[in-house]
Amino acid sequence: MSEYRSGPQNASFLQGLILAGLIVFAGFLLNEQGLIGLLLAGDRSGISYLIAGIWLVLTLRWLWLLRWVQRQYDLPTDFDAQHREAILARWLNHGWFAADAVLKLGLLGTIIGFILMLAPISKLSGYDAASLQAALGEMSAGMAVALYTTLTGLVANLLLRLQFQILSDAMQEYLLELGRDPS
Repeated sequence: MSEYRSGPQNASFLQGLILAGLIVFAGFLLNEQGLIGLLLAGDRSGISYLIAGIWLVLTLRWLWLLRWVQRQYDLPTDFDAQHREAILARWLNHGWFAADAVLKLGLLGTIIGFILMLAPISKLSGYDAASLQAALGEMSAGMAVALYTTLTGLVANLLLRLQFQILSDAMQEYLLELGRDPS
């Protein structure tokens, strides 16, 4: 016969909803100022779209996992705690991997941006004002790719690390509660 725990409910899901709400609000404000459109339009490589997509998918996964941990407090404890701990660790590792991946994608965008920035120099046929001005215009577009992808990667990395740290704390609390003696 399985036993139900009557321990305290984990508030991490509510904290996650608050953080998600703050992120959505900040995104709304940035969009109203035209900054998100500027960032996405300035990235000719498309890496910022990829980073934003990864962040969005992992944020939805993060919220689902926070909800899953919260629901575990209402379920019976008739399963192997070590097996459950291994599953939770694997789920967390997916988040940490994604956080590192978006950072590295941002750095890849930086390199691509520098390549795009330096490409117009090889096309210079003369040093007159018109050709230099055209080359500088193309160089600034390459620099925009470098800076925007770096910014997108850094922000997504910081947000995912914060999100998955909250999830890690919730899972740790759950596992500690699971290991306590019910008496």
